Amino acid sequence: MYRSRQLGHTASMLGLLTPLAVLGLLAIDPIGIAVMPILLSQKNPYGRSFVFLSGSFVALVVAGLLFAVGFGAKVLHFETAHIWLVPSSEVLAGIILLILAARLLWLMKLGRLTTEPSDSLMRRLQLNRWHLCILGSVLVTVQSMIDVVFVIAMIHIGQLHLPTPTLLTAVTTYAIAALLLQLAVVGAYWLTPPKQKLLTLARVHRLLTLYANQAVIGISLFLGSALLINGWLSLAGLAHL
Repeated sequence: MYRSRQLGHTASMLGLLTPLAVLGLLAIDPIGIAVMPILLSQKNPYGRSFVFLSGSFVALVVAGLLFAVGFGAKVLHFETAHIWLVPSSEVLAGIILLILAARLLWLMKLGRLTTEPSDSLMRRLQLNRWHLCILGSVLVTVQSMIDVVFVIAMIHIGQLHLPTPTLLTAVTTYAIAALLLQLAVVGAYWLTPPKQKLLTLARVHRLLTLYANQAVIGISLFLGSALLINGWLSLAGLAHL
């Protein structure tokens, strides 16, 4: 009986954490990724990269918990009385993501789409570790606030009324997955022989510049279409009740 309960708990946790990990992987931050090769080319590359990623991680977890605890219960209470809320939110989120994808495609067509950090951001990347940690926090917080999928995912977690340890595990899983590409850049740099490190960084930077925004466009089109269709079908079903 105990073993059966353990297996059931494990399956339940996997069912909760796996979608969050996938959503985290889809939360591509082109600017945050492009920052990593720059930090790795500075003195004490691993320490500065760790400080920047630590700030990003803490900000993601705090923002996730604030959304989950602050809005989850309120949204659930409102949703109980207004069953149209979730499908309407899905339709709205889908439209926003499709508009984002269209805008990025238009900027790409005009040749104005780039992942290159601005001059002001480059100057901030030269600051001390404390400011670097704050910069990582600010960048990822801004990214999260405009990330429709992040907001919906965190609010949905809050609606589940999870125990605090499980809630923290869920938000942490999303945060780790969201930063996995940045960690992969650091890992690739660490595994590269010393004489080839600068060449590897240049290659990584070119690849990220070439593919990061394309990935954002593709993911926005896919998720936007899926949310729009699912929400529209749900609203159509409610209309026939």
